[in-house]
Amino acid sequence: MRRAAGLTIGIVTAVFACGVVWATWYENSASPRHSGELAAAGLRDAVEITRDTFGIPTIRAQNEHDLLFAQGYVHAQDRLWQMELMRHVGEGTLSELLGDKLIESDRFLRTFGLPRAAAAQEAALDAESRALLTAYAAGVNAFLAEGNALPPEYQVLRAKPRPWTVRNTLAIEKIMALDLAQYGLAVNRTRAVARLGPDAAAVLQPPYASWGPTIIEAVEPPAVPPIAAAMIEAGSIARASNSWVVGGARTASGKPILANDMHLALRVPSIWYLVALHVDSAAVVGMSIPGAPYVVAGHNRAIAWGLTNASVDDADLYAERIDPADSTRYLTPHGSEAFTFVTDTIRVKGRDVPEVLRYRMTRHGPVISDVVTGLVDTVTRGDARARGDSPVRDVIAVRWIGQDVSHTMRALPMLMRARGWDDFRAAVALFNNPHQNVVYADTAGHIGYIMAGRIPDRGGRLPPSLPVPGWTGEWDWNGYLPFDRHPTVFDPPSGYVVTANNRQAAGALADLVSDGWETPFRAARIRDMIVGTSQKLDADAVHRMQLDVKDMSALRYRDRAVAAATAIGDTTVALQLAQWDGNATRESTAATVYYLFINRLTRGLAASLYGDSTGWLSREMVDNVLEQRAVTWKRNGTAVAFETVASTAMRKAIALADGRAWGSVHQVSAEHALGSVTALERVLKLNIGGVPASGSMTTVNVSHWSTLADGDVFLASVGASQRHVVD
Repeated sequence: MRRAAGLTIGIVTAVFACGVVWATWYENSASPRHSGELAAAGLRDAVEITRDTFGIPTIRAQNEHDLLFAQGYVHAQDRLWQMELMRHVGEGTLSELLGDKLIESDRFLRTFGLPRAAAAQEAALDAESRALLTAYAAGVNAFLAEGNALPPEYQVLRAKPRPWTVRNTLAIEKIMALDLAQYGLAVNRTRAVARLGPDAAAVLQPPYASWGPTIIEAVEPPAVPPIAAAMIEAGSIARASNSWVVGGARTASGKPILANDMHLALRVPSIWYLVALHVDSAAVVGMSIPGAPYVVAGHNRAIAWGLTNASVDDADLYAERIDPADSTRYLTPHGSEAFTFVTDTIRVKGRDVPEVLRYRMTRHGPVISDVVTGLVDTVTRGDARARGDSPVRDVIAVRWIGQDVSHTMRALPMLMRARGWDDFRAAVALFNNPHQNVVYADTAGHIGYIMAGRIPDRGGRLPPSLPVPGWTGEWDWNGYLPFDRHPTVFDPPSGYVVTANNRQAAGALADLVSDGWETPFRAARIRDMIVGTSQKLDADAVHRMQLDVKDMSALRYRDRAVAAATAIGDTTVALQLAQWDGNATRESTAATVYYLFINRLTRGLAASLYGDSTGWLSREMVDNVLEQRAVTWKRNGTAVAFETVASTAMRKAIALADGRAWGSVHQVSAEHALGSVTALERVLKLNIGGVPASGSMTTVNVSHWSTLADGDVFLASVGASQRHVVD
């Protein structure tokens, strides 16, 4: 027995030692080379890559071809798995990589048109852009050709990377554009109308707050499947973001200062890859995206720029009426037209037989109701049913800006070389997808703002919030608004520009852009911090502004919470809330009560409107209820008093808060794409968090959360993905 035991221990020790040796070899071979010389086929001249103590590369090349070749190489060195995942999102082939649970996501991505849009973009490339994108792809493939150990995700999934292509890069732009599209808002509104009817659902869409700041302060003449949504979010530029620029009259240096923090899904690894690119007389430093060349936001030697989501209404839903005489056709202003039927196959990991996907195309775009349920609005058919008419058969098609060819890849090198406002404006004119608010500063002392991205021309009509008739032609797009009509300001008299996904302007022009902006509280707080100080600003002061957690929404509506606590007889909590300064710090117990109150109030309002708490509510609608201190709708003919809903919400909030500090119930996390696999997470520790966090959905240092369990844990997975300040 002793010999057998000794032999067993010896075998285990040997296996463990071999495992350690393999792990050491793997770690060494998988780590990027940061020193020495490499001979790479395809380079025209020598390229130098240096890295700082954080591993951030600076690339110096003698021509732009070699610059992008080297950028592709370092992206692949450090972020190959991330690029692989983005490739599968753009192709709609997630189930090929991750299995049959992703089939629904692939159906949506392919029907919506990400692969088609990337293919059309590739076909329309000019020769120069094609050559430079090919150089970037060649750099990625040069790294693959070296035969280095693959990242561990490949080992776990038993996958191998295919060569990178120009189309894979172009698909990343489409992924970002889809994440920013207003499609999801249109789907939520459509489903709400189907449940409530158009009159009752009108409360979900209040106008932009009359007191809310605009970017230009002078008045100017189907839901995505959950897994697909998470994958798209991982490649987004920004769901909500802050950017502002202040002129030299307000700064210690006498020169402008630009600040930008882009808010998006927090992932492991981050979407951003910091890099410095130098070629001949041009240099640019900032945020790049693995899988795509150049820098998206940053600065060169003359100008700086930052981005926030412009919230352009860039996706319309069309009710297409099927021809009563022939179900393979649908009605148009010019008569009946045949659907284009598309058959596609989806390869699924672990299956020998591929999944078959069939969908229909119309003159507006794909029939999205074929793959997203609950979009067809049956409420509006009630009059036909009442008359005893035959049911009308409609399907829902989607028209999306991302389906059109854009020129963003031409804009990025122009930004790298821009020397002033005119160069910047020419570049932004080509940055037509995805839509962005772009703030500007330069070393000559100028500041400015331009809205980038296309605005559909609907014949002067405001964007529709619900499916519109596709057979009449009255809602067809007539191209896009001319770029010279985009909201723009240069050297404003105020000496600053603030963007936080708020309305672009107070005039009619902004009505053509959208009706789905973010609430104005972050913009108001940034503006107040700029104008409310007598001190000259420097970079450190501006960075502290980025970390600010004073909640203007809480300060505006705090007295509603105080009144609710008073109404239920809890004077201690009422006094605590009344004395709260509105700072959503980790240590604050008042913040815990307030945000739980808002959470429970929102649930109560949903139950009042829909009959249960699962219905969709816009934040603007909840703010409008708080603003008016009134529930303006009736259910089953009975009105509900705001005070009743608020009192119930406060009782639940106090019980859940239980005296805890905000940081104990509000945590932030960053998740890996494979982090939901319990065995992998246990061994590899792929996810980061949760970490106690400050902030809220309406603070400058933002936190977009979802609630867990019984609503007493707020888990933030969307926030500031990066911050940069340029003096």
